[in-house]
Amino acid sequence: MTAAIFELDLNIDLGEDVEEFRTELRRWLDGRVPRLVPGMDEAELFDARRRWQRDLFDAGWAGVAWPREYGGRGAGPLQQFVYYEELTKAGAPEPVNQPGIILFGPTLMALGSETLKKQYLPRMLSAEDIWCQGFSEPDAGSDLAGVRTTAVLEGDHYVARGQKVWTSWATYSDRCALLCRTDTTAERHRGLSMLILDLHQPGVEARPITQITGDHREFGELFIDGATVPVDHVAGDPGGGWAFAMAMLEHERSDLGLHNHARLQARVSQIAEVIAAAIADGRLAGADAVDLKQRLADVWIRCGLLRDFNAGTALRLARGEVPGARSSIIRLYWSELAQAVGELALACAGPDSPVTAEFAFDFLHSRHTTIASGSQQIQRDIVAQRVLGLPRHRTA
Repeated sequence: MTAAIFELDLNIDLGEDVEEFRTELRRWLDGRVPRLVPGMDEAELFDARRRWQRDLFDAGWAGVAWPREYGGRGAGPLQQFVYYEELTKAGAPEPVNQPGIILFGPTLMALGSETLKKQYLPRMLSAEDIWCQGFSEPDAGSDLAGVRTTAVLEGDHYVARGQKVWTSWATYSDRCALLCRTDTTAERHRGLSMLILDLHQPGVEARPITQITGDHREFGELFIDGATVPVDHVAGDPGGGWAFAMAMLEHERSDLGLHNHARLQARVSQIAEVIAAAIADGRLAGADAVDLKQRLADVWIRCGLLRDFNAGTALRLARGEVPGARSSIIRLYWSELAQAVGELALACAGPDSPVTAEFAFDFLHSRHTTIASGSQQIQRDIVAQRVLGLPRHRTA
């Protein structure tokens, strides 16, 4: 079943150079992929993923679509699409610095100063510096323009104060792309700046957040009280934080890593094997078997469609287009599919199954997907207004 899941026909000729890239990557991955041991504690898991990213970097396989001058491979979007599929097929863990590689790095390349790019991008790609994204705040919800964290210019540096929450890898990170208010007199969207905050300084405290899964590695909150940022560490223009943040979110929503479909396809393949085994030994039969097989067919088809969507994104990028607001369509589709896969995984795992704990974790973890990168309501507003051209919704 695994092969069938991954060999969905895109009806797209990716090109000879892309297939040569795929073959070269497969050869390099053979025998080099680390196997994460079940039961590893969070520090061991983090260190293993960090070492894996360094191995990829040293061999020229980290940030394949990044320019060579910043440590990448200079590959195109279609090669990047293939890259994440092959990593998943090989059972490789995700590189640890995904927020930097997929979100902040590409945005800094487009909007940042050459000095900041040279200083931070190679270290980001090699995992010497781990990055997090300081967007969400306790009282702002999905309203990024409502951030209250401030940074006041004092001489040659900013002094920052505020709180960030649901910050991925906050407790493991070295740097934070901090969205904050640098002009309290300007309109909400115009008074923001994106600062590069060093987390290893007085005035910064990172605390883990324990999720419903029991995991407290992935998210944390930042408490900032008097931390300083050099004046030349504004990413983009002073007061241009909104534009920088929107560019980062477009990268996230369109999944410029182009990998979410591959991870879901791998899980669906595993679910298919569990269902087939349960039917074969008589633990699953009758209406229950029919129901689970129908649900499996549904998510299998939807995974194939998500793969097509991501391939389409790669093709548009290869033509020099930008994702734009259409990225919200992919984010909507992925988030609901992730929850459907999590629900199916939980439904087919029995009390004696060795995958039950893993599937239960997936189910619980998937609950956050419909608020990630902005809630479903926010995404639908973006699609309605900026893709379909519908008027802005007004409340009485």
